[in-house]
Amino acid sequence: MSELVLYIPAAHTPRLYPFVARAAKGLAKPVRERTVPRIRLSDLRCLDVRMHGSLERVRMPLVYPFIRTDAPNFDQAMPGPHLLTGPDWLVLGRNGYDLQRQLSAALEARARRGEETTLRVVPFAHMEGPLPQEPNEHDTAFVFRKGSENHNQPGWEQNKDRLLELPEEAWNEVGISNTADLVHVFDEALSRLAPESPRLILDVGCGLGQVTRSLALRYPGAEVVGIDASEEACAVAAKAFPLPNLSFKAVDFANPLPFSPGQADIIVSTNAVPYAADQLGFARELFTLLAPGGLLLNHCRAEESQHFWDFPKSLGLPTNVQIFLCDWFAAAQEAGLKTEVASVPVGMAAHFFAPSGSKAFATPLMDYADSRRHEPSLSYDPWFSHVLLAHSARARQAETAALPLEQNHLARLSRLLNSVLRAPAKMKEAAIVAWICTARELTLVPEVVEFFEAVLPESATVLRMVLGTTLGAV
Repeated sequence: MSELVLYIPAAHTPRLYPFVARAAKGLAKPVRERTVPRIRLSDLRCLDVRMHGSLERVRMPLVYPFIRTDAPNFDQAMPGPHLLTGPDWLVLGRNGYDLQRQLSAALEARARRGEETTLRVVPFAHMEGPLPQEPNEHDTAFVFRKGSENHNQPGWEQNKDRLLELPEEAWNEVGISNTADLVHVFDEALSRLAPESPRLILDVGCGLGQVTRSLALRYPGAEVVGIDASEEACAVAAKAFPLPNLSFKAVDFANPLPFSPGQADIIVSTNAVPYAADQLGFARELFTLLAPGGLLLNHCRAEESQHFWDFPKSLGLPTNVQIFLCDWFAAAQEAGLKTEVASVPVGMAAHFFAPSGSKAFATPLMDYADSRRHEPSLSYDPWFSHVLLAHSARARQAETAALPLEQNHLARLSRLLNSVLRAPAKMKEAAIVAWICTARELTLVPEVVEFFEAVLPESATVLRMVLGTTLGAV
């Protein structure tokens, strides 16, 4: 006999219990207990949540409606955490129909495993922290895995023949993304940190090859190779840019890259490494390919901005599975390299984030991004979606104390949320709107603020200021 325990705020138990009872029908025996005045989060059975290929982790009960895998960025073949036997559920959302679906799926999974389940509902008035983050032998392990789909590939497949016929300056007429040459993002770092006479330059995830072409022109004495998983993109690039020192190779990134350790003097990548299923492993592989004195430049989106703008959806780890800064800093340190990090205004767009449908969020975000768009790079701030990482023995090591590099997600999230206090006025305005919109979309109960204060105590003042009154009035 197994037991699934649902802790529900007492004020919402009468409305949610019928949904729970319907979910249990024919699958479990529901038992509704008396209201308890207080629950201690440290007493709840937890998930040990990790991201495949990342050092980042978090420990918490299965907090509904967080810790979900039904977003398109995740491997859809992966069973969700709600199907696991072990963790207690803490219900902090008001959507009874969605809760019923999640709970029905959980109980059906247990029935298929031959488990007889008692569904125990515990109404509570208050909760108290802390929520210890040290792994516990009784925790239930859960690992997020990102999806492997390249969102550019369908456009390249469908438009390959037309791209082959058009000159580069007309590619944008095809209506596909990533047809701009962004090599200027790398200019300053290349001038300052690149080896004087590079022999081999790799463009990892080269796409249609514009950056690769510009590097071949800048370094005519080097062999420049663009590699990408798309045969179609490589074919278009090879035809468009027939330079003597330039070539393109379609590779399967699931296998080791076809280069020798220490062979590459410069490695660049633009908006590509987030597609690697194992971020930390891929970072280590690229650093292994670097020659002594080499330079690795990585321009892409960072998950930190997703955590910042998508809160509170980001409470239970990733929302969009971009790169985690802590993984790239750790891999560089293992390789004996220093790391610089800068924010890059290029590519900033409201549609990346959960509250994108709100003009009150999107307008100030895009106004601010447009005002900074012609600046190649800025000091790191989490409200910019894109970063430029420069890894080299000659780099100026970033002041890591100022960066959200903690491997525990809650500590990292607290630092990101608190950065709103030093944000420019437009970004502060956008963040407040974003958090309120996302909390409402999740249909969170007012008691969630008490949970935030317990698990994110360093951000308690900010969160109560932004969300306390708003959710209390929902």
